[in-house]
Parts: sequence; C-alpha cells; structure tokens
Amino acid sequence: MKKLETISQSLFDAKAAEAVAKNPIRKEVPLKNIEILKDDQMLVDGVKIKMNRDAFKSICKIVGLPVGFDKTFSSAFGDKARQALVNRLKTAKQANGSTHVSLVVNPDTRQIISVQKDPRDLISNSSFLKTTTEIIDRYNLDVKDFSIGENGSVVINTVSPKNVWGFEGLKDEDHFGGATFINSPDGGFRVSSFLHRLVCANGMIGTGFDETLALNPSDPLSFEKFYSSLNELAMVGFRPKGYENRIRLAMHTRASLNELETAHSAIRSLSDGIHRELEAWVPYHSTMEAFYKAGIDAVFLNTNQKKSSRTGTTVWDLVNGITHFATHDNGFTISDYDRRRLQVEASRILTKDFDMMNIVKSPF
Repeated sequence: MKKLETISQSLFDAKAAEAVAKNPIRKEVPLKNIEILKDDQMLVDGVKIKMNRDAFKSICKIVGLPVGFDKTFSSAFGDKARQALVNRLKTAKQANGSTHVSLVVNPDTRQIISVQKDPRDLISNSSFLKTTTEIIDRYNLDVKDFSIGENGSVVINTVSPKNVWGFEGLKDEDHFGGATFINSPDGGFRVSSFLHRLVCANGMIGTGFDETLALNPSDPLSFEKFYSSLNELAMVGFRPKGYENRIRLAMHTRASLNELETAHSAIRSLSDGIHRELEAWVPYHSTMEAFYKAGIDAVFLNTNQKKSSRTGTTVWDLVNGITHFATHDNGFTISDYDRRRLQVEASRILTKDFDMMNIVKSPF
C-alpha cells in the first residue's frame, strides 16, 4: 500500500496567502454600459478591455445565446455578425429588466475572466478559505494538495485517513474517502467527493456525483442545507452513492474511440506531452493503428461514428490513465491547477453515460 502524502501546514499557509493575493476583482456595471467588440474584447464605460474565452461564453449565457448555436452561427455568418447578435440580445435582456452584471477581473493581467449575472454568486478566496479550514478541522481531514489557477480559482483536495473502503471481489480497489473544496469565478464555492485510490496513489475529483454541494453566500438557507448535506456525506465516509456500481460498470465497458480521443486531447492540451509520449496513459495512437490495419482510417470518422467505435481499452483503464498522469510527476510540464482539471475530467468520464452502454447484441 502506498503511503498517503499530505502537505505541511507551512505550505498550506503559503498557498492560502497566494490565493488571497490572487483573488479576482469584481466590478458591478450597468448592462447598457458594456458592448462586445470581439470575442476577446469588451467595451466598458467607453474603455476597451481584454477578456478571455470563458468571459465571452459567460456573457453569451447571460443574454441567452447557447454555446452550440454560437459556434454554428459564427461559422455561417462570421465573427462580426456574432458580436452584433450578442449585443442585440444584450439590449433585449436589458429591456426585460436585467440592468446590471458583475465583471470578474484577473488582478495581475487586468483581463476580464468571467461575467456574472448576480454579483452575490461569488465569494472571496479569504471567506472561502475561512469556511474550508473550519470544515477541514471539524472532520479531521488531511490536505492532499492545494492548487491555484491563473484566474484566482482555488482547489483543495483533502482525505479522511479513518475512512478507507474497498469493494467485495475487487482486488487493489481500496480508496480513501475525502472532499474537494473549489472556489472559482465561474462556479462559486463547491464541495465534491475526493477519491484517492491507494494502489497507485491516484486521485479523482468527483464533481459528477450527486453529492457535489454548492454554497450561495447570499442565501441564509443555503448554509443550513450545505452543512446538513456535508454532515450526511461525512457520515458515509465521503463515499459517493453509486461509486462502486460505476467502477464495476466502467471495468466491464470498453471505451469508445471518441472517449479515448477526448481523454488524450485533455492530457495533451494541459501538458507539454506530445502525441506518442502519452501512450502509457492513453493508448490513442496504437488504437488508431489497429483500426487502420483493420481497413478503417479512423481519422476520417465523424464524432458519432467514433462514439460507435469500440476500442480495446476499458473506461476504467482510461479513467485511471488520466488520474495517474494528473497525480504523479511523469516528467512533463503541467501546472498543479491543470492537474486538478484532469482529475475533474476523469470524474466526468466515469459518471457520464458511456458511449458503449447502448450497444445491443443483434441476431442479425
């Protein structure tokens, strides 16, 4: 059994100070005072300000433009037409009573990183850390890692040393239960299960399970519900419902080529690993070569065809490949915060409807 490694109090304190320093700046502005110039630039009170892709997506969401339609519209009519559409929808939203939004700005780059419909949806990193520290002390949790994103987002993974559980009939599947605490400009304060697999020291952030909790700082009843749900999660050792069933199903379900490609792209986009170097974690190229030898050039398959193409890798092996890459130092450059993003991606794959779940044997 691998030794459980946790961070020191001094490192936690240093990370906490960094998180407070990187806390995003919030500015409430009238909706009528902003205009989209480009998908990376906004006019605010007559001043041009850069914004990232997340900020553009959030303003599209506020004005009621679905992301999927946005891509289709942009491809058909061009970026200028898309910006005009967003601004027209913004004017319509304003006429219907939506008068203000909250701009979230990176304090270092002065770039808009998110746009919030309700400024009360956000909680400062200082308040987040105070609440999180109280919860960690209350449930005797140990801090596994502490990561800070470029946009001021914070992710703290914790484990409960007394809560170790396995599954009947499954070898090397003992886990520590724990909790992940997240504070981000786009998602607010959330708590999810953190699942630490002992045999290879892999960690996964279980945001896809029903136990994910959100805290609304402007609603007093939200605190009561939040702590009540947290107590319930602690009483079962921070073990999410349905986790064992998902593991067993993932072990007996082959990943589709689409799922394999998605996992490979996630690792490649967040690290400096090149295609062939990532085979040990996601066997994408060997799988593509196997299809080619069988007379199928999978490069030309569309997404739906890839979803229907079974590979030789199980979903569980795919999940463990992602979490192993995210949790260990494999010689590639990847930020701590992007490691946490990969842990979330692993959970998303494990908890979604697998592409091969709907394949039915046919007598024909």
